[in-house]
Amino acid sequence: MPRPTRPSTFMILAALVGAMLATALPGPAEAREFKRIRDVNVSCTNTLRCDLYITNPRVTLYTVGFRRAAAFEAPVALYLTMREALAAGSEVRFVIDGTEQLTVPVGAFSYRAAIAEYSYDDQEAVRALFAAAKAGERLQVTYRTRNGQATAQFSLAGVVAGAIFMDEVQGRVGREDALQAIGTVADTPETPGAAVDETLADLGAVPAGLQRYYDGVGAPCADFDGAVPDPLGGFTAEITDEIRLVGLRCGSAGAYNAPFAFWKQIDGTYYRLALPVMTEDGPGAEMVAWNAVWDDETDELTAFFRGRGLGDCGVFNRWDIGMVGFNEGFVLREMRVKDECDGEFDETMQSWDRLWPPQPDKS
Repeated sequence: MPRPTRPSTFMILAALVGAMLATALPGPAEAREFKRIRDVNVSCTNTLRCDLYITNPRVTLYTVGFRRAAAFEAPVALYLTMREALAAGSEVRFVIDGTEQLTVPVGAFSYRAAIAEYSYDDQEAVRALFAAAKAGERLQVTYRTRNGQATAQFSLAGVVAGAIFMDEVQGRVGREDALQAIGTVADTPETPGAAVDETLADLGAVPAGLQRYYDGVGAPCADFDGAVPDPLGGFTAEITDEIRLVGLRCGSAGAYNAPFAFWKQIDGTYYRLALPVMTEDGPGAEMVAWNAVWDDETDELTAFFRGRGLGDCGVFNRWDIGMVGFNEGFVLREMRVKDECDGEFDETMQSWDRLWPPQPDKS
């Protein structure tokens, strides 16, 4: 299967970074994976039960966390660890950036006295709180013990990256039950411009003219490692009155990268489209785009091959449809790369190395 220009470099870097973190960062004795991202910790046991938690050792309430087992669609629990027991009949209030998100009566918590831990697993409430935590900057928790009422402050810096890492460890990246995707319906925005065609549910829904790409050993899009995604995933878009663009998942995904192939349809005939890229040796072409999204408003295709699940390195491409010789095809408008998986995030990718258009000569 085709691969993007530099995946081997990313995989090696990611492995090295992961190895260094695993040896450099302490964690519970039972933990198989541990990572600290800004002010958030993620710890996973050998059974892949993971905790995403924030600590404040200066207060009685010294840990606020979210816990999840590895099972498909396992519930998410909110938990608190205390130096003193909460007062009976009191409430715990959770405020994010000045807005109250949740109030829980102490009696609604499950309490494990041996480890001074309170847990709460009402899924609608916990998911809404977690969605707010991903979008917020500071969490304030007000509670009461026998010594009176108190308030603890926690930084939320790193919650999103921690959720992605937790999903990566538990194998949820790209799945509907991913922690990064969790929220109430209102809190989970639709992907803008994705133009998903819900009818592309399985291989049987692939248009007849494209079946040869999916049928039989050696077909370019047939390798799904025995697990065809449902829905298959793809989109259709009208380019002109005579031409439609079709994009479909093409083969199995990795931990956090899914390949898509593209065709233009003219009078019932499908023509596969190549995707121009820049390489170290000059112009080249790929036959798949990774994690591709089509924007109906701008008629642009973007693709982001993640060097690792955190998204702090990889390859980004942007194409639109234009004339390639005498026919319509993809035209490369932007390509950026970042080889070093250093934990530094730039959502705009403007700080990444630009391979296309060429950087201006400053000499």
